[in-house]
Amino acid sequence: MTMHTTPVDVRSIDEFLDAHADELIDLVRDLIAINSQIPPYGDEREIVAFLRSTLTRMGLDEDITIIGPTEERPSMIARMRGTGGGANLMLNGHIDTKPIGEARELWRKPPLEAIVEDGILYGLGATDMKGAVAAMIFAAYALRASGAALAGDLVLGLIADEEAGAQLGAKFVAPYVSDVDAILIGEPSGWEHDWQGIHLVSRGVCGFRVIVQGTQMHSSLSDRMPSVNASLKLADLMLRIGAELDLPFTPHPLGQVGPTLNTGVMIDGGTFFGVVPGRAEFACDLRTVPGQTREEVAEALDRWLDACRAADPELQVEYHFEEGLDWIPWSELDAEHPLVAATQRAAADVLGEAPPLSVFPGGTDAPWYSQLGIPTLPSFGPGVLTCAHGPNEYVSVNSIHQAAKMYARIALDFCSSPIDTDN
Repeated sequence: MTMHTTPVDVRSIDEFLDAHADELIDLVRDLIAINSQIPPYGDEREIVAFLRSTLTRMGLDEDITIIGPTEERPSMIARMRGTGGGANLMLNGHIDTKPIGEARELWRKPPLEAIVEDGILYGLGATDMKGAVAAMIFAAYALRASGAALAGDLVLGLIADEEAGAQLGAKFVAPYVSDVDAILIGEPSGWEHDWQGIHLVSRGVCGFRVIVQGTQMHSSLSDRMPSVNASLKLADLMLRIGAELDLPFTPHPLGQVGPTLNTGVMIDGGTFFGVVPGRAEFACDLRTVPGQTREEVAEALDRWLDACRAADPELQVEYHFEEGLDWIPWSELDAEHPLVAATQRAAADVLGEAPPLSVFPGGTDAPWYSQLGIPTLPSFGPGVLTCAHGPNEYVSVNSIHQAAKMYARIALDFCSSPIDTDN
């Protein structure tokens, strides 16, 4: 694919974005102010309604579809039609956030009230990923306002439910996404600093729970009668699983990344004081890499628990995969795909140098599209993943502006050339 933009195109787009820089940040503020935490803490209805009115105000409402399994969990797809003959690109961002959670008291300001201090914008979803969503919208706005002619269509995918496993979001929406040649997802692409990598791989997610049964009885008799404390047995398993669970994998050439097991992301057990715990469980969050399968994980868990039972006849333990989070697949984009080259060119133009190709540490919506044959770049967006899902989430104002300019360039490049059917 060759670059078909002209200096006038890029200059006029940059001038528009520079002139509307404050409005772009205001849009991020507005998005943060809307409670789109995953249920039961919030939902996406208000933010979708707001985004629809925003696109209407910008003249980007020519082709909008609201889609979801229920009215309570809507996603939105907006298509800006090109002149024809070019590749069609979707810029994809999720509009939900994780819950504020138990760290609420650690926020320096209310999580839904965005503030800017020393060039840093704080607020729930700032980096994951309302900053990117706003940048994508303004990229489309700048392309339309500058009169840049795209041969292909530019599509905005504003998607629900990513943070709860995508069952009601991208997994539901993906089969209805038609006439799209490639997708770029704006997940934050840094962990130590902005724009650390162009991530061609996103790891998968496998959620499971380990459940231990014990002897529920009066705790005053635990020294006089046989009993099994389920919580103590559970604690032993939690300490052992990380070292003993054998999960075969092939390190990925982009960074030699392997799977990561997060033990005890949730723990539950016991009844009350005075009662020997008769049941306890812990949840695990396993991040998988290309090549791994759910069946392999199940076989590894079976082997490990069989060995644990053999060593401890008192141990009554089982596991089950978490519904909806049992297997969110990994995803991978071929480094030779034209979208990768377009992204590298845009990054070099705006940042001075294209970030290296890399592996995104987390999971994204990418697999739901790539499994259906739509090449998807899992992560290239403003911000750092480090602060996501925790208190005082932030994104730099400059990285949002950079994102809008790069997304516009990527669309100009990719959509202005015929799709390469070999990729």
